[in-house]
Amino acid sequence: MKIAFFWTPAFSAKILEDLLKYDNIDIPLVVSQPDKPVWRKKELLPTPVKNVSNLSNIECRQPEKIKWNDEFKDYLKSLDLDFIVVVAYWKIIPKDILEIPKHWCINIHWSILPKYRWASPIQESILNWDNETWLTIMFMNENMDEWDILSTQKVDIDIRDTQTEIFDKFNEIAPRLLVSTLEGVISWDIKWTRQDDNLSSYCTLIKKWDWEINFNNSAFNIYNKFRAYTPWPWIYTYYKWKKLSIESCFFDRDNLVSEWFDVWDVVELEYEHNEILPWQKKYIWIVCMEGILIILDVKLEWKKKVSIFDFINGQKEFLDYNFITN
Repeated sequence: MKIAFFWTPAFSAKILEDLLKYDNIDIPLVVSQPDKPVWRKKELLPTPVKNVSNLSNIECRQPEKIKWNDEFKDYLKSLDLDFIVVVAYWKIIPKDILEIPKHWCINIHWSILPKYRWASPIQESILNWDNETWLTIMFMNENMDEWDILSTQKVDIDIRDTQTEIFDKFNEIAPRLLVSTLEGVISWDIKWTRQDDNLSSYCTLIKKWDWEINFNNSAFNIYNKFRAYTPWPWIYTYYKWKKLSIESCFFDRDNLVSEWFDVWDVVELEYEHNEILPWQKKYIWIVCMEGILIILDVKLEWKKKVSIFDFINGQKEFLDYNFITN
């Protein structure tokens, strides 16, 4: 099978690495987003997929636009492709490109469609307390995530899983499921399923203010937000007018604490339910409207990530701090 891949981020690169191990897969082209300037020096950083393609001697093209790009379209036609496979390319694929491969274009999506269409299904699953999600492989059309489903596979979500762990689980199953699906399309052994638009739901657009912690929420909701936005963009609050990112945390529904302390109080107390770090006797808590958020690692703006106790060694006044009154 001759395939061109339209992929960009790190989890896509891992899938590409695994697919290159299959003898029946020929990948003459990888298409990725243009390199982006990063950090203060504005140096161009290659996309993760481009790095893999370079190491594997696969041509990588990074067109600024693919719509009305006749040169790019003619090049795709010259490759005599069986499939184009798209994962998190982050651009709409126009119809004239969708029709180029012999067997249409295939998309990998991280939910059980038609639930959680659009760009952030894993984050949406975590925020909604789901205990499972699905990897869906589907045909593509010009409308995002709306065409026929070819195959699915369930992935369990553990209460400790951040988006990183969930992507790792997807990466384990995606190459094998994709290859078997493509083989099934060629042999006509797969029966595709039309989506029921009446059952559709859509991911909300992630906004900058979604990342900020509001301790008036329950500790469980804040913890789910942490899981959804780790390792990017992280959740944060402000301490002494500087952004304080929460880089590791847990929660407890224990509401007895709120009888002794105010919401938004920082408290150091012994923790009887020592499932997190059994050898540790004390924890740093922040009191929420319901339950407590247990802080393990933090990163103050322009500083390195440190454990909460190392942070307190340099910020003694953090203990007994209140995020409302200060």
